[in-house]
Amino acid sequence: MSITLKSDAEIVAIVTPMIDAVVNASNRQDWASFCAYQTKEEALDPKNKATVLKAWEEHALFTSLNQDREILGVLRNGEVAEIVWRQTSSQVPGDFLARYFIKEIDQQIKEVGFLID
Repeated sequence: MSITLKSDAEIVAIVTPMIDAVVNASNRQDWASFCAYQTKEEALDPKNKATVLKAWEEHALFTSLNQDREILGVLRNGEVAEIVWRQTSSQVPGDFLARYFIKEIDQQIKEVGFLID
C-alpha cells in the first residue's frame, strides 16, 4: 500500500521517529545518522552530502533545531507524502517552515527530501 493512502494520523505516527532522528543527527552534525532514512542513492550522493555539511558549517539553524514541532499538515503528491511543520531553533530566532518528504520504496518508507526554509 502506498504511504499516500494512509491517513494523516498514520503518516505522522510513522514519520515522527524519522524526523526526530534526523533533527538529532543534524544537531550533532552526524552524517551517518542524518542519512539513515534516505534512499541509498541520495545517501551516497557526494553533492547531497556536501550541501548538508556546508549548511551545518555556515548556518546555526541546522545545528540547533528544537525537537518540539507543530505539524501543519500532510500533503500528498503522487506516491510522495510531505509532512509540513513549524520548526524553531535554540539559537536562531523565528519560525521556519520544515518539510519532510517520504515515499514507500521496496516496502520501506524512505526519505526523499528534507527542507527547512
